[in-house]
Amino acid sequence: MSLPREILTALEQVRELLQNVGKSVEPRSLRDVIRYYIETPGKLLRPILLLTFSYSLDRKSIFETKIIQAAAIVELLHIVSLLQDDVMDKHDERRGVKTPRALYGDGRSIVASDWIIAESIKRALQLGPEVVEYLADVAQRLSIGQALDLDGEYKKAAEFKTAPLIEATLVLPIILLGRRELFDTATKLGRLLGILYQYSDDYSDEKREKDDMVNIAIEIKKMLMKLKSTLGETFTPFERLIKGIIEKALEGTLTPSRSFIS
Repeated sequence: MSLPREILTALEQVRELLQNVGKSVEPRSLRDVIRYYIETPGKLLRPILLLTFSYSLDRKSIFETKIIQAAAIVELLHIVSLLQDDVMDKHDERRGVKTPRALYGDGRSIVASDWIIAESIKRALQLGPEVVEYLADVAQRLSIGQALDLDGEYKKAAEFKTAPLIEATLVLPIILLGRRELFDTATKLGRLLGILYQYSDDYSDEKREKDDMVNIAIEIKKMLMKLKSTLGETFTPFERLIKGIIEKALEGTLTPSRSFIS
């Protein structure tokens, strides 16, 4: 799916910011794990969501340092979740590529995730205490999701394992751009998108019925209509992105997909 040129330009700025993360860390054995998923990036779904939603709120905002930084932070926290998930589920491969735990061991993967969490906190401090507090809550909910997943509580885990960080991609722009009147709507939409993403992942692993995703998709479309009535035509790129995500989720091609942009 295509995105406005401004969003793609901002996304490149996020990539450049991420490319400098951990470059000077010693020892080399730790640096290699920290940078592994940075140097082999996935879809960058979370930065794309954050930038596109920011564009809908204020088209000029996506070039602001605070928005670029927020997009980098959500991707760093996503990398943390990948490193930890690899260890807990004993993944030797992810999307056909060797995982850090397979190459460097479980211990280094956990230590690397700790380093990236600390780096994320440092960056979040630049955005203010409210952002730090919110992201701390996100991290706690992600931990609950992982614990529920380990307990085999897959339905409950769907609300925590992926949803909080995708929710953050909509809530952070609300906080940073001062659009408090949209906080509740953005929070709910972000959470629903996260649940849809987790359901899609589970569906590809044959743990989830497609009807669950259809019901979530209906709720997401209702939220999109509500936001569009407020934001008008500037909301179109985000609406188009979300509808594309829904389509891929229902096809079963969302999580295996390597890219969302053309």
